[in-house]
Amino acid sequence: RNPRTDLYFALAVCGVLLLAVGVVYGQTLNHAFLDYDDALFVQKNPHVAVGLTPDGFSWAFTDGPGGEWYPLAMLSHMLDAQVFGLNAWGHHLTNVLLHAATSVALFLVWWRYTSELWPSAFVAALFAVHPQHVEAVAWIAERKEVLSAFFFVLALGAYLGYVRHSRGVGRYLLLAILFALGLLAKPMIVTLPPLLLLLDFWPLDCFGAAADAPRAAGSMDRPGVGWLLLEKTPLLGLAVADCLMTLSTHAAGGVHIAWPARLGGALVAAVTYVVQFFCPVDLAAFYPLPEGGPPPWKAALAAVILLLASAAAVAWRRRLPYVFVGWFWYLGMLCPVLGVVKIGRLAMADRYTYLPSIGLSIALAWCAVRLLRGLRAAPWVLGISAGIVTTMFLVLATRQAALWRDDETLWRHALQCTRDNGEAEVGLADALRRRGAVEEAAAHYRRAIQFATDFAPFNNFGLLLAGQDKGPEAIAMFRRAVEIQPDAVNARINLGLALAVGGQFDESHLQFRRALEIDPRSVDAHRGLAYLLSREAKTIAALAELEQAVKLDPNHAAARNDLGLMLAKQGQIEAAMPHFQAAVASDPKFVPARINLAQALAARGQASAALDQYRQVLEIDPGNRAARAALKSAGLKLPRP
Repeated sequence: RNPRTDLYFALAVCGVLLLAVGVVYGQTLNHAFLDYDDALFVQKNPHVAVGLTPDGFSWAFTDGPGGEWYPLAMLSHMLDAQVFGLNAWGHHLTNVLLHAATSVALFLVWWRYTSELWPSAFVAALFAVHPQHVEAVAWIAERKEVLSAFFFVLALGAYLGYVRHSRGVGRYLLLAILFALGLLAKPMIVTLPPLLLLLDFWPLDCFGAAADAPRAAGSMDRPGVGWLLLEKTPLLGLAVADCLMTLSTHAAGGVHIAWPARLGGALVAAVTYVVQFFCPVDLAAFYPLPEGGPPPWKAALAAVILLLASAAAVAWRRRLPYVFVGWFWYLGMLCPVLGVVKIGRLAMADRYTYLPSIGLSIALAWCAVRLLRGLRAAPWVLGISAGIVTTMFLVLATRQAALWRDDETLWRHALQCTRDNGEAEVGLADALRRRGAVEEAAAHYRRAIQFATDFAPFNNFGLLLAGQDKGPEAIAMFRRAVEIQPDAVNARINLGLALAVGGQFDESHLQFRRALEIDPRSVDAHRGLAYLLSREAKTIAALAELEQAVKLDPNHAAARNDLGLMLAKQGQIEAAMPHFQAAVASDPKFVPARINLAQALAARGQASAALDQYRQVLEIDPGNRAARAALKSAGLKLPRP
């Protein structure tokens, strides 16, 4: 072959990969933040929303969203907030660029490993456009997945350089650094050390046992099994340390599921992922684990399938080394997320296949090539087949990515694809409640309560009832939420607010105090306590609570507005102004802050600036009475409400 021709083809492959990623995921630049974890990780996270700060850096390495430890991923979110603010398109863009870079890197790295251009291109193409990977890319909160994968592929390339260049210390150090960076993004890649042993078998052929190793592998040194194991030990140490950190930080979010149910769910999930790899339809954002786990017969059948497939891969490891490596790449990388160690009630998740499925792609690509080897029409057959498969997956992935445009679309689809899905019922109900479709939302909340395994359905249904002025019913829901999860801060805050509205101030006070004992950094708990203190005419104490709330989250529009309003009531207009302005800057559509800012401006004699604020209020809420009255009294023409 002509190396220059191969180079031109390789550049063309890279271009096609970038184009394919753009076709599938370009639409996500028009998608919004989802309430589903995007708020927790980015949009409403006070450490992230302000961009890169020393406090945020410290928080990323010592805590994390919901206690989950993904320091590098959180720093990347902060960098996005620094550059793009809270504009969702910029955060989506970073995910898309990372996925595109990883796709190209995977092609180039695997081509270097095997010296086979077109099978490597097919593996990268499947990675780029497979519908199972949409969740990892189209969901902003899954930045950790795409960032970890990027460093994982770079680590594979670094290992190849280490092997081909006399196993030097400097190249090993580069491998360890890339591996550590990937772990800091997400511990999904903890299985890299044993995976490298698989690559030692094929395509690197360090054991000298593979019958179908690339020619280049024959020129490499074979240091012996002992050294191959020993050199992976430092990497294994990094993996173990990261696993311990992950388990410790996820302990609070763990759930109690019997071991038979866990094991059965893991077996069924491992087989289901393979089925979905070849037939990626009816993919959902959440797959609920059936009560008690899957039926025993299904778990037993899955176990038999996995055992037979594994036994065949082992038996054919010399003749078909790519099947052996691909299959155990898949199983090995999937092990940490199969659910044996449960951190939630999901049965499986599409994002978990993001890296493991590369193994299946490798086995498929090389089997197809070897099956047709010697056939004159093989290049045409393989090319046309690969084109059809890739195009089909591209179309399916494009449709799947469109489902992630908003919460309502996402959860309606999930309910169509799954049964008895409490998480999807709550997600859809929340989206409907925010849209104002309260009756439909209530129906889904009642449905969710039937499958409730945590406090969320009760807490969120309580919010809907409170919005309908159904105080006693709302209080009952919030109480049930707190009973299920006593450390649920939001539920306690909502209960405290509902009790205060109902005149039960003493118990409301206790709920806010308890919420702050659980989470001293809760801005809303400080705000609620400030409200109660102000009712008791304890103005200084109330101001202290609001000042603490603003200190914890300077971009919290409601806290800024509350503090400004309290200062204004004390006659401190000049002190209140910066807080109203900060509230409007944080949330330009926050009408109460604009009204208060307009009134403060008017009190300072800045009538023109005040009227401008009222005009902007009417652009947001054309029927706002305060703004219409102010403009009318100024003799200005009012827009039609």
